[in-house]
Formats: sequence, structure tokens, C-alpha cells
Amino acid sequence: LEFKRVEDYGEQLANINNISNIYDPSTFPLKNVDFVEEPPLLEELEIYPDRILQKMMAVLNPFKSHGLTDDADYLNKDPDLAGPIFFYLILAMCLFLSGNKAHFGYIYGISVVSCSMMYCLLSLMSSHNVFSLMTVASILGYSLIPIVGLSVFGMFLSLRGSVGIILATLSVIWSSVSASRLFVAISGDKEQQPLIAYPCALVSAVYVLLVVF
Repeated sequence: LEFKRVEDYGEQLANINNISNIYDPSTFPLKNVDFVEEPPLLEELEIYPDRILQKMMAVLNPFKSHGLTDDADYLNKDPDLAGPIFFYLILAMCLFLSGNKAHFGYIYGISVVSCSMMYCLLSLMSSHNVFSLMTVASILGYSLIPIVGLSVFGMFLSLRGSVGIILATLSVIWSSVSASRLFVAISGDKEQQPLIAYPCALVSAVYVLLVVF
């Protein structure tokens, strides 16, 4: 009986040793992970600051060529929405800080409707369907930069006087010229820029009315 107890005790010790070996970290060596080759977090999120800066410069100076922003393939293949969403958020924040009744819901609804209608209009105006909905949304979002600047001024001074009307008119013209220039760069037909600038001006005027009133 005592010998049997010794055998049972030996089996228990063997089982305990096997279990300890299973959970021993040395039995599972970690693989060498090279964190240097990992892409940056912004690239994993498909946010490219250099592209955002190029498109911002194209909007801020619409009368000068900016390399890649004049390439139709570049604008169609890389229609990022990180920049436009950022500018929409800044516009909503400026409207909130200036005490405007309009909030982010208005901006979201207007952006969705304007992008959809502009996409349909550009598809009808172009002989080949060279535009995508993402591209239209990206260009309209970047062309919002002058209006965002107007909303920043609206936090510190009233835009309902003569100075505000002049600034609002300039921002509408600036935004429509920038957007139409990028749309024409995709379509390749520069003669259509005045026709495209008109609906772009209407879209910009809606945002300006939110900022002023």
C-alpha cells in the first residue's frame, strides 16, 4: 500500500513538472519583430500629410500649377477625405464658438447633398465618366478652406456689415475658382471651368450663409 502511494506521488510530481514546462516561457521563444519596418500610424490610417498640404496649396493659390494636383490620375486615385473632414470639423467648431445656431448636423447634411448633386452634374457634363463620388467630395471639402477662414473671422467680428459682405463675396469666389480648377484638371476641358464654377459658387454660398447668419 505504501509503495502504491509512492508511485502515485511520483506520477503527480511528473504531471506538475509537465504543466510547468508547458507554461515555461523558454519553451516558446518569441520571434524577432523588426519594428523599424513597420509603417507609421498615419500611413496605416491612409492619412498622408504631404498630399493634404499639396491640395491645400492648390486651393490657397488656384492660379499657380502645383505639380501632382494638376494630374487627373493623382486626383482620382488618391481622393483622401481626412483633410475635408478636418475642415468640416473646424467650420462646425467656429460656428459653435461664434454663437451661430447652425451646428454639425447642418454641415453634414449640406455636404452630403452638395457632393451627390455635384457628382451627378459633373457626370452629365463630361463625355466620359472620369469623376468618382470620393473625388468630388474631396475637392469640395478642400475648397472649403476660404470659408473656414471666414468663419474664423466671424468669431471675432460681425460679418453682417459691409466688411463682412465683402469678405463673404471674396470667399465664395475664391472657393469656386479653386474647386472648378481642380475639377477641370480631372476632366481636361478648360473651357468648362466657368460652367463648373457656377454650381461650385452656389455650394460655397450656402456655407457662407451659414457663417454669416
